[in-house]
Formats: sequence, C-alpha cells, structure tokens
Amino acid sequence: MVTQFTGNATPAPGYVTGPVTADDEILFSTVGYVQKGVTLKPGQGVLLGGTALIQDAASKQYIKATVAGTAEGILRKTTDTGADAQAQVFLANILYGGTIKYAAVSTANSGITGGPDAILGARVNKVQGFFRF
Repeated sequence: MVTQFTGNATPAPGYVTGPVTADDEILFSTVGYVQKGVTLKPGQGVLLGGTALIQDAASKQYIKATVAGTAEGILRKTTDTGADAQAQVFLANILYGGTIKYAAVSTANSGITGGPDAILGARVNKVQGFFRF
C-alpha cells in the first residue's frame, strides 16, 4: 500500500492537497504507536523511512544512529537532508514505540553495528514481517 503526502510533512490519513509523491508507510499496525516531531540535522543525504535515529548532543538535532543499542527512535518517512551541512533543516516524525514493517527497518539499517534486529530492544517476527518495540 502506498501513502501519498505533500512536501516535508506527514498529513492526517485521507488528507492530501497539492503535488504529491509516493512513499511506503512503515507502520505495520496503527494500534499503539507513539511518535514525536523532531528536527533532522542537515547534510546527511537521504535517510530512508525506518532509519534508527539518535539525538546529536551538540546541535540537539537528530542524526542516523550507527550502533543499534544507542537508537532513540525510528524515522517514519524517507527524507532528503541534502549534502550541505549548512542547508535547510527538516522536520520529521520519529516513532518511539509501535509495530512497523520489518523490511523497512532492515533495509534502512543494514550497515548498523549490532544489526537491525537489536534496535531499541525490539521483538522481531520475520515470518509475519513485523518489528515491535
């Protein structure tokens, strides 16, 4: 299933206006998920939906986690932060709890130390394809 959204925001379900692009929804279930709006640090390139994030201590903006045990949340949708560290910052939603598609998490964090299955102490079900944290 493909969800359409406008620009740099994730709209309410069923509400789409203006030009749209397609992005896969990473939620496996909408039951019990918890998310928060955050600011992504510019200059990280394209961050895929499902990327594990951690807050940068110096800038207080969120960056890609490189070690599984340090992640604070999961990026809800793919965002291009650009190549320039002085570029525009982007607002995004990160998930702090819920059930998401395992394929999104494993693809976005394939190079993370400790492996994608160790992110946020998650329970992984590869048969049904979900990642619960």
